[in-house]
Amino acid sequence: MKKIIPLLFLLTSYFFSSLVTASPAINIGSMYDMLMPGESTLTKRIYNSGSSTAFVRVDILEITLGEKKNTETPIIQVKNNKVNKETLIVTPQRLIIPPSGFQYVRLIFPGKRDKERYYRVRFTPVLPKNNDGFNLTEKELKDYKSTQEIKAGVNVMTGYGSALFVLPENPHFDTQFIKDKQLITVKNNGNATVLLDKIKICLQEKDKKRCEEERRTFILPGKSYQLDKKTAEGEINYTLIEGKST
Repeated sequence: MKKIIPLLFLLTSYFFSSLVTASPAINIGSMYDMLMPGESTLTKRIYNSGSSTAFVRVDILEITLGEKKNTETPIIQVKNNKVNKETLIVTPQRLIIPPSGFQYVRLIFPGKRDKERYYRVRFTPVLPKNNDGFNLTEKELKDYKSTQEIKAGVNVMTGYGSALFVLPENPHFDTQFIKDKQLITVKNNGNATVLLDKIKICLQEKDKKRCEEERRTFILPGKSYQLDKKTAEGEINYTLIEGKST
Protein backbone atom coordinates (compact mmCIF):
# COMPACT_ATOMS: atom_id res chain seq x y z
CA MET A 1 0.00 0.00 0.00
CA LYS A 2 2.86 2.37 0.78
CA LYS A 3 4.21 1.91 -2.75
CA ILE A 4 0.84 2.51 -4.43
CA ILE A 5 0.13 5.94 -2.85
CA PRO A 6 3.20 7.72 -4.28
CA LEU A 7 2.48 6.22 -7.71
CA LEU A 8 -1.15 7.34 -7.52
CA PHE A 9 -0.03 10.83 -6.49
CA LEU A 10 2.37 11.08 -9.41
CA LEU A 11 -0.23 9.89 -11.93
CA THR A 12 -2.85 12.31 -10.53
CA SER A 13 -0.41 15.22 -10.62
CA TYR A 14 0.59 14.43 -14.20
CA PHE A 15 -3.07 14.11 -15.26
CA PHE A 16 -4.10 17.48 -13.83
CA SER A 17 -0.95 19.30 -14.98
CA SER A 18 -1.59 17.99 -18.49
CA LEU A 19 -5.13 19.34 -18.40
CA VAL A 20 -4.07 22.75 -17.11
CA THR A 21 -1.59 23.22 -19.95
CA ALA A 22 -4.24 22.24 -22.51
CA SER A 23 -5.61 25.73 -23.10
CA PRO A 24 -5.37 28.68 -25.52
CA ALA A 25 -2.09 30.61 -25.39
CA ILE A 26 -1.99 33.77 -27.49
CA ASN A 27 0.98 35.83 -28.64
CA ILE A 28 0.41 39.35 -29.99
CA GLY A 29 3.93 40.06 -31.24
CA SER A 30 5.23 43.56 -30.47
CA MET A 31 3.88 45.20 -27.31
CA TYR A 32 4.39 48.67 -28.86
CA ASP A 33 3.38 49.87 -32.33
CA MET A 34 3.59 53.25 -34.07
CA LEU A 35 1.25 54.57 -36.76
CA MET A 36 3.48 56.85 -38.81
CA PRO A 37 2.46 60.03 -40.68
CA GLY A 38 0.88 59.15 -44.02
CA GLU A 39 -0.23 55.75 -42.68
CA SER A 40 -3.80 55.08 -41.59
CA THR A 41 -3.68 51.30 -41.19
CA LEU A 42 -1.53 48.86 -39.21
CA THR A 43 -1.85 45.06 -39.26
CA LYS A 44 -1.03 42.76 -36.34
CA ARG A 45 -0.82 38.97 -36.45
CA ILE A 46 -2.17 37.18 -33.37
CA TYR A 47 -0.88 33.65 -32.74
CA ASN A 48 -2.37 30.81 -30.73
CA SER A 49 0.36 28.42 -29.61
CA GLY A 50 -2.01 26.59 -27.25
CA SER A 51 -3.66 23.20 -27.73
CA SER A 52 -7.28 24.42 -27.94
CA THR A 53 -9.10 27.05 -29.98
CA ALA A 54 -8.72 30.63 -28.74
CA PHE A 55 -11.77 32.90 -28.70
CA VAL A 56 -10.30 36.38 -28.37
CA ARG A 57 -12.13 39.64 -27.63
CA VAL A 58 -10.39 42.83 -28.82
CA ASP A 59 -10.99 46.06 -26.89
CA ILE A 60 -9.64 49.58 -27.42
CA LEU A 61 -8.91 52.17 -24.73
CA GLU A 62 -7.71 55.70 -25.34
CA ILE A 63 -4.88 56.78 -23.05
CA THR A 64 -4.97 60.34 -21.72
CA LEU A 65 -1.70 61.49 -20.24
CA GLY A 66 -1.77 63.23 -16.87
CA GLU A 67 0.89 64.91 -14.76
CA LYS A 68 0.64 62.29 -12.02
CA LYS A 69 -1.47 59.51 -13.53
CA ASN A 70 -2.62 58.39 -16.97
CA THR A 71 -6.24 57.42 -17.56
CA GLU A 72 -7.61 54.82 -19.98
CA THR A 73 -11.09 55.27 -21.44
CA PRO A 74 -12.86 52.43 -23.30
CA ILE A 75 -13.68 53.34 -26.91
CA ILE A 76 -17.10 52.60 -28.44
CA GLN A 77 -16.52 52.03 -32.14
CA VAL A 78 -20.16 52.19 -33.23
CA LYS A 79 -22.58 54.91 -32.08
CA ASN A 80 -26.16 55.21 -33.35
CA ASN A 81 -25.39 52.49 -35.93
CA LYS A 82 -22.51 54.58 -37.31
CA VAL A 83 -18.78 53.91 -37.10
CA ASN A 84 -17.00 56.54 -35.02
CA LYS A 85 -14.39 57.81 -37.49
CA GLU A 86 -12.75 60.18 -35.01
CA THR A 87 -10.99 57.45 -33.08
CA LEU A 88 -9.14 54.16 -33.52
CA ILE A 89 -11.01 51.33 -35.20
CA VAL A 90 -10.10 47.65 -34.92
CA THR A 91 -11.43 44.94 -37.21
CA PRO A 92 -12.40 42.27 -36.49
CA GLN A 93 -13.25 42.69 -32.80
CA ARG A 94 -13.71 38.95 -32.29
CA LEU A 95 -11.08 36.37 -33.27
CA ILE A 96 -11.43 32.59 -33.48
CA ILE A 97 -7.91 31.17 -33.70
CA PRO A 98 -7.34 27.40 -34.00
CA PRO A 99 -4.48 25.66 -32.16
CA SER A 100 -1.09 26.52 -33.70
CA GLY A 101 -2.85 29.02 -35.96
CA PHE A 102 -3.06 32.79 -36.33
CA GLN A 103 -5.38 35.55 -37.44
CA TYR A 104 -4.83 39.15 -38.52
CA VAL A 105 -6.40 42.28 -37.06
CA ARG A 106 -6.32 45.73 -38.65
CA LEU A 107 -5.95 48.92 -36.64
CA ILE A 108 -7.35 51.90 -38.55
CA PHE A 109 -7.22 55.58 -37.61
CA PRO A 110 -9.31 57.68 -40.04
CA GLY A 111 -9.58 60.75 -37.79
CA LYS A 112 -7.69 64.05 -37.57
CA ARG A 113 -3.96 63.86 -36.92
CA ASP A 114 -3.51 67.34 -35.43
CA LYS A 115 -1.79 65.94 -32.34
CA GLU A 116 -0.31 62.68 -31.13
CA ARG A 117 -2.72 60.16 -29.64
CA TYR A 118 -2.23 57.02 -27.57
CA TYR A 119 -4.26 53.82 -27.39
CA ARG A 120 -4.14 50.47 -25.64
CA VAL A 121 -5.38 47.48 -27.62
CA ARG A 122 -6.34 44.54 -25.42
CA PHE A 123 -6.52 40.95 -26.63
CA THR A 124 -8.41 38.81 -24.11
CA PRO A 125 -9.10 35.05 -24.51
CA VAL A 126 -12.63 34.35 -23.25
CA LEU A 127 -15.05 31.49 -22.84
CA PRO A 128 -17.67 32.13 -25.55
CA LYS A 129 -21.28 32.78 -24.59
CA ASN A 130 -24.55 33.41 -26.38
CA ASN A 131 -24.79 36.68 -28.32
CA ASP A 132 -21.20 37.76 -27.61
CA GLY A 133 -20.16 38.30 -31.22
CA PHE A 134 -18.58 34.92 -31.96
CA ASN A 135 -21.76 33.68 -33.67
CA LEU A 136 -21.55 30.12 -32.36
CA THR A 137 -24.54 27.78 -32.46
CA GLU A 138 -25.92 26.26 -29.27
CA LYS A 139 -24.34 22.94 -30.16
CA GLU A 140 -20.92 24.53 -30.81
CA LEU A 141 -21.08 26.35 -27.46
CA LYS A 142 -22.04 23.16 -25.64
CA ASP A 143 -19.31 21.12 -27.32
CA TYR A 144 -16.67 23.73 -26.58
CA LYS A 145 -17.60 24.10 -22.91
CA SER A 146 -17.75 20.34 -22.38
CA THR A 147 -14.17 19.69 -23.46
CA GLN A 148 -11.69 18.80 -20.76
CA GLU A 149 -9.22 21.32 -22.18
CA ILE A 150 -11.49 24.29 -21.47
CA LYS A 151 -12.63 23.02 -18.07
CA ALA A 152 -9.03 22.83 -16.96
CA GLY A 153 -7.56 25.72 -18.90
CA VAL A 154 -10.11 28.52 -18.56
CA ASN A 155 -8.55 29.70 -15.30
CA VAL A 156 -5.08 30.10 -16.81
CA MET A 157 -5.92 31.89 -20.06
CA THR A 158 -3.84 35.04 -20.32
CA GLY A 159 -4.62 38.24 -22.21
CA TYR A 160 -2.25 40.94 -23.43
CA GLY A 161 -2.39 44.64 -24.23
CA SER A 162 -0.28 46.51 -26.76
CA ALA A 163 0.25 50.28 -26.88
CA LEU A 164 -0.28 52.19 -30.11
CA PHE A 165 1.24 55.62 -30.77
CA VAL A 166 -0.64 57.56 -33.47
CA LEU A 167 1.83 60.22 -34.61
CA PRO A 168 0.55 63.61 -35.85
CA GLU A 169 0.30 64.19 -39.58
CA ASN A 170 2.96 66.91 -39.45
CA PRO A 171 5.46 65.80 -36.80
CA HIS A 172 8.15 68.15 -35.57
CA PHE A 173 11.19 66.36 -34.18
CA ASP A 174 13.51 68.22 -31.83
CA THR A 175 15.59 65.86 -29.68
CA GLN A 176 18.19 67.41 -27.38
CA PHE A 177 21.11 65.61 -25.71
CA ILE A 178 22.63 67.03 -22.53
CA LYS A 179 25.82 65.23 -21.54
CA ASP A 180 28.06 65.26 -18.48
CA LYS A 181 30.68 62.83 -17.20
CA GLN A 182 28.24 60.10 -16.24
CA LEU A 183 24.73 61.01 -17.42
CA ILE A 184 23.15 61.68 -20.78
CA THR A 185 19.77 63.42 -20.58
CA VAL A 186 17.64 63.04 -23.71
CA LYS A 187 14.87 65.67 -24.01
CA ASN A 188 12.05 65.49 -26.53
CA ASN A 189 11.17 69.06 -27.43
CA GLY A 190 9.10 68.02 -30.45
CA ASN A 191 5.43 67.11 -30.85
CA ALA A 192 5.87 63.38 -31.59
CA THR A 193 7.26 60.41 -29.68
CA VAL A 194 10.83 59.34 -30.43
CA LEU A 195 12.41 55.96 -29.84
CA LEU A 196 15.78 55.23 -28.26
CA ASP A 197 16.55 51.76 -29.57
CA LYS A 198 19.33 49.24 -28.95
CA ILE A 199 20.45 50.94 -25.74
CA LYS A 200 23.50 49.15 -24.39
CA ILE A 201 25.61 50.21 -21.41
CA CYS A 202 29.10 48.69 -21.17
CA LEU A 203 31.63 48.83 -18.34
CA GLN A 204 35.30 47.96 -18.50
CA GLU A 205 36.20 45.53 -15.72
CA LYS A 206 39.90 44.71 -15.58
CA ASP A 207 40.64 43.02 -18.93
CA LYS A 208 37.00 42.36 -19.77
CA LYS A 209 34.14 44.52 -21.01
CA ARG A 210 30.76 43.73 -19.44
CA CYS A 211 27.66 44.92 -21.26
CA GLU A 212 24.06 44.98 -20.09
CA GLU A 213 21.28 43.55 -22.24
CA GLU A 214 19.99 45.85 -24.96
CA ARG A 215 16.78 47.70 -24.22
CA ARG A 216 14.58 50.38 -25.76
CA THR A 217 12.49 53.27 -24.49
CA PHE A 218 9.95 55.68 -25.94
CA ILE A 219 10.23 59.38 -25.07
CA LEU A 220 6.95 61.25 -25.35
CA PRO A 221 6.69 64.93 -26.37
CA GLY A 222 7.77 67.23 -23.54
CA LYS A 223 9.39 64.36 -21.63
CA SER A 224 13.02 63.44 -20.97
CA TYR A 225 14.98 60.28 -20.22
CA GLN A 226 18.33 59.77 -18.51
CA LEU A 227 21.01 57.32 -19.57
CA ASP A 228 23.44 56.48 -16.78
CA LYS A 229 26.91 55.27 -17.78
CA LYS A 230 27.39 54.04 -14.18
CA THR A 231 30.91 55.50 -14.19
CA ALA A 232 32.71 58.26 -16.07
CA GLU A 233 34.53 55.54 -18.02
CA GLY A 234 31.30 53.76 -18.94
CA GLU A 235 30.14 53.53 -22.52
CA ILE A 236 26.62 53.96 -23.89
CA ASN A 237 25.50 52.94 -27.36
CA TYR A 238 22.03 53.66 -28.73
CA THR A 239 20.08 54.45 -31.89
CA LEU A 240 17.72 57.43 -32.03
CA ILE A 241 14.66 56.90 -34.23
CA GLU A 242 12.54 59.92 -35.15
CA GLY A 243 9.58 58.78 -37.22
CA LYS A 244 11.08 56.73 -40.03
CA SER A 245 14.52 58.35 -39.69
CA THR A 246 17.47 57.05 -37.65
